[in-house]
Order: sequence, then C-alpha cells, then structure tokens
Amino acid sequence: MSTDKRSAQTLEAEVRHSAGLSRRNVLQCATVIAAGSAAIAMSATALAADAGTAKVSQQAAAYQTSPKNGQRCTDCALFIAPASCKLVDGAISPAGWCKFFAKKT
Repeated sequence: MSTDKRSAQTLEAEVRHSAGLSRRNVLQCATVIAAGSAAIAMSATALAADAGTAKVSQQAAAYQTSPKNGQRCTDCALFIAPASCKLVDGAISPAGWCKFFAKKT
C-alpha cells in the first residue's frame, strides 16, 4: 500500500473518530433511547397495577373521548373492557385517549 493512500485512510479514520460518529456510538445511543422509552411505558403500567394506587381524574389525565394520533384506549395496556381503566377514574370510551397511553405489547 502506498504511503499516500495509507495517510489518507489514517486521516479519514481520525476525522470520523474525532466527530464521534462511529457505528458503535450510534447503536449505543439508540439502545439507551429505546430502553428509556420502554422504562417510561412500563412505569405507567406498574403504577396502575399497584393496588394501593388511587385512580387519577379524567381531567388530570387529559382524557378525551376521541383518539389522538391513532392512539385509542382499546390499544392501551391500561384499558379494561368494556369501559374502564386501571389508572383513570370514571367511564372510559374505547375510542378515547389520555396522556398515560401505553401501547399493548
């Protein structure tokens, strides 16, 4: 391999390294983001499952009787058919939505 080609490859590797854009860094960041999102969703579900936890009001949950961005109560892990919720108090519409939406897995 010529010295010029080797120098160019070394320089390219140093630039990539100094920018912090390695495949490993991108995958590590993606893993942290995914784990954080899962932890948030699971904490809402765990709170609802706790027998000592009182339900929150519909107003406090920002509950609405229509879906939001394709999210609806029937697709939520906290929804109890036909018209109840583990976390939000009162009658719940299957087509409703609140800020505690946690997609069923």
